[in-house]
Amino acid sequence: MLESEEKWLKKIRTNMEELLPENETAEIDIFGVDVGEYIRAKLPDAIARVFITAPVHLLEGKECKDVLFPEKRQDGSGRVFFPEKVLRVLSFKMKGWNRPVTRFINSCHAKSELQYNRYVRGGVNKPVAVLSMSASDRVVLDYYSLPASLRVHEVDSAVYVPVPEMQDGGYDVPVRLADAVGYVCAAMVYEILGQPDMAAQMAGRVVLPEL
Repeated sequence: MLESEEKWLKKIRTNMEELLPENETAEIDIFGVDVGEYIRAKLPDAIARVFITAPVHLLEGKECKDVLFPEKRQDGSGRVFFPEKVLRVLSFKMKGWNRPVTRFINSCHAKSELQYNRYVRGGVNKPVAVLSMSASDRVVLDYYSLPASLRVHEVDSAVYVPVPEMQDGGYDVPVRLADAVGYVCAAMVYEILGQPDMAAQMAGRVVLPEL
């Protein structure tokens, strides 16, 4: 659901005003400052924070297989570099795998070391993918689960969530995550204002739907 920045500002101001004393007005400013600028600055971060932790089925991912070019290794493993500004990878599947990877590990995970041994690494039925960051801040995915005899490596599907950015004067957030974003942003602004108790109250209202 794409909503204008102004609608987000109004929504988050309303969230913040719920905690103010009844005799204190906050139409333009709260605690003597214009919170609008703080809300504008923290809204993308709030959206990103919610998107990072939200259940996968609530997110709207982008397919990018056509811009991924696997760097094949001779043992059946390989590497791909995702586009810039990737917030979260939701699923990844190479042609030849029987199912996609939806749970990724990093290079510090105990299972990561096992992938260098062709006898215990993941296979086409239970593929494994390791996510890391390159020196240029691009998401890198290493896979280890194709037969060494396969001549060509091709990506079958790759779905990711991009870093939140303004588009058409607003931000696109799934309807069921909009309230969570509003409360997270309000909490972040209260932190800037030096009101940790109010920030905690706002954060306590964040609920991510399970189904």
